[in-house]
Amino acid sequence: MLVSKMPSGRMIFYAICAACLIVGGCSGRSDSGSDRPSFREQIAAAQGETDPAFRARRLIVIGCLQGKAADRAGAVVTLKMAWKDCESIDDAAARANAWALMAEAQAGLDNRSPAKRAAAESLAAAEKIDSTEGKVIALARAAEALSVAKDQSAAEAALQSSEKMSAKIDDPKGKILALCAVAEAYWHVGQKEQADRVLSAAEDFAESVDNLKQRSSALAAIASEHADLGRREAAERIFQSSLESAGDIEDAYVKAYAMGELAKKLSAAGFHEAAHEVLKQAESAAEKIKKLDLQRQMLQKVRTLMVELPKP
Repeated sequence: MLVSKMPSGRMIFYAICAACLIVGGCSGRSDSGSDRPSFREQIAAAQGETDPAFRARRLIVIGCLQGKAADRAGAVVTLKMAWKDCESIDDAAARANAWALMAEAQAGLDNRSPAKRAAAESLAAAEKIDSTEGKVIALARAAEALSVAKDQSAAEAALQSSEKMSAKIDDPKGKILALCAVAEAYWHVGQKEQADRVLSAAEDFAESVDNLKQRSSALAAIASEHADLGRREAAERIFQSSLESAGDIEDAYVKAYAMGELAKKLSAAGFHEAAHEVLKQAESAAEKIKKLDLQRQMLQKVRTLMVELPKP
């Protein structure tokens, strides 16, 4: 479903709760049920993590789950533990991401003041990242947190800075990833026209890339972003452009590889039938590889994907 307005703090709050599915050790189970870890047990397990960034993320997720289970007092205590961990993270990128997650969690609990402070910390950490690509992505992420924390002017300023900085990225892959992050942030703060503009600029840049493999990969990344935002028609159109670029690659090994990567992105975006059609083309390309060892290697990869990727 298309996002029609800026997400509320509570919507983000429950989205973070869903992250428990990918954060190791956080089952998302409540205190009820003797065969399930209690929140206390989950917190104890999280505190055993040696990496403060990972520990902070786990505690934030647990705090969100406590809030969802109507244990607001417990959520506040857990988020205070996570707050201390956020302060102790050395790596600027990891610190920026942790503070952004904290801001969204606090906003979900309607703790506006802590949400604003955490969002400001995310922005400050993002500014200290050395890598231009990493800084752009982190600034976009911080902008989303600032918006959820109801600091819209700061969010817009961060996004404008992020977008301007993306022009300095030379690497095609890095530039596309950065522009997609900026577009996604614009979308999530409610500026869909700006998101469209940035994605359009990203597509124009991708089409200008001479290297066909890089062009195909860049277009697939943009198509994936459209799919993530619910824009299926745009995603389908750009995925087709990605396939056309891959199809123009002369080297059979590179062509098969590019098509395999495209198939994975198509599948992840929910285009399962198209993914398997592309895999058939990848298999045909692989069969034309002259070096038998490389041919066997690529055919194995493609046929493994045919089995592993969901069927239509």
